[in-house]
Amino acid sequence: MLKRIFCALMALMLLGIAPGFAEETEAPDFSMAGFDDTEYRKWEDSLFFDRLETITGVTFTYHQYTKEADWQAYKNSLEKGGEMADVLFKAGLTTSECIRLYEKGVLVDLKPYLEANCPNLWAYLSQNPDAMDAITLPGGQIVALPYITETPLQNYIWVNTVWLKRVGKEMPTNAQEMEEVLSAFRDQDPNRNGKDDEVPLGFMGPFDLKFLAHAFGLVANDYNIFVEDNQVKYLALDENFRPFVEWCRKLYAEGLLEDDGFMITTSMRSQRVSGAEETPMYGMIITPMAQDTFRVDYANDYTIMMPLEYDGKRVYRDFTGNVLRGTFAVTTSCDDVEKALGWVDYLYSPEGNILTTVGMENESFYYNPDGTWSLTDVTASNTFFSVTDLISGGATTPGMLNDDFQRKYADNAKLQETIEKQDEMKEYLVMPYPYYHLTEEEAAEVAPLQMELGAYVDTMMGQFIRGDAELTDETWAAFENTLREKGVDTFLAFWQKIFEAH
Repeated sequence: MLKRIFCALMALMLLGIAPGFAEETEAPDFSMAGFDDTEYRKWEDSLFFDRLETITGVTFTYHQYTKEADWQAYKNSLEKGGEMADVLFKAGLTTSECIRLYEKGVLVDLKPYLEANCPNLWAYLSQNPDAMDAITLPGGQIVALPYITETPLQNYIWVNTVWLKRVGKEMPTNAQEMEEVLSAFRDQDPNRNGKDDEVPLGFMGPFDLKFLAHAFGLVANDYNIFVEDNQVKYLALDENFRPFVEWCRKLYAEGLLEDDGFMITTSMRSQRVSGAEETPMYGMIITPMAQDTFRVDYANDYTIMMPLEYDGKRVYRDFTGNVLRGTFAVTTSCDDVEKALGWVDYLYSPEGNILTTVGMENESFYYNPDGTWSLTDVTASNTFFSVTDLISGGATTPGMLNDDFQRKYADNAKLQETIEKQDEMKEYLVMPYPYYHLTEEEAAEVAPLQMELGAYVDTMMGQFIRGDAELTDETWAAFENTLREKGVDTFLAFWQKIFEAH
């Protein structure tokens, strides 16, 4: 009996635990709150946070919100003096929220700390003044940090290249060639099933169709505005907007556009493309990623179409830009802002982004002799890998995409082709309107006009294109007059003022 007790005491001593006392652990450095609705992911069990703790030495207690409504309620509670976590992670903070929370004394102005404590982020911001402006509030403060990518999310036009070969066509380079390709998709049974079931061009509502307006030299943001020669203009009043709508009307009348494209929903589209059909239905489709839209065996048939040429130029709307704002903030309850920023700055390093998106070297992935990389066998066969090892998904994570690393992925040739097409596309991307910040009062002032004008433009686009409304000189003049009656000139004056102030 004494021998067993002695052995147990010796084992405790070897483990560094004093006999008779519970193991002492230091309290976490900070508390973290944020939103992540990724199914089955629990921050307190995440390998990502464990690995980041080992690298940085910084620890947290986690308060993960898995329902967006609950996270919004928490953010709202901060304005009313609710209990504050030290940092907000995957925060999804809007400009209005940033301004209000800063004015309420909730968020810290991080700008004075960045140069000394965020060398990776600061180096990028110093070399990219547009990015600095994008995250700087009208008062000069930076209260929330961004996610930065050289390859921002776009709403591309994807073309089925197998169908192109079957109908004997090349990738279209202008509106006329695109029309010819769509007609061939309609008429030549390119999916070879003997049925008249092909959809030449799939889209979801006016939002998607406006990405086709580049074929007439037009790009505008979600509010239908763009800047030309330092003047803010309205898409629907541009001289090329009517020819664009007339072209879409012609495509629709000839069965080249998805018949129910103005009514189809995401769930309906998902059912349509993920069923058990032996062949795909779509010749072209407007969507951010074919790989996220189709089954893998379908998606590999599609590639990104470069912008169509108009008047000797090619342009395409830059949908999100390189900076996604509001992902990380520090509250005034934090007693060591410098340490918290040092922790998050690791995510702006090349190594930090690898940890975020792929995991740990030799555990999640390994480098090949030629400098490319591959997933380990364990990772490749682990369907829960993105949940257990990574933090991306579920809401935007702070950090900066390591494009050079992503381009060297060796296991998916189709993904590499897509990355190359995305790189090629960058040459043509245009931000219709620069980054801006609105105060709460400005947002409240313009919101009714945005809703009124935007809804009217989308409604009339649908009616004109479907043929529910006549498209004549008289009806078009009435359309433009109604826009003015609804306040489009006041709307443009507002955005011109914001543009000049920035």
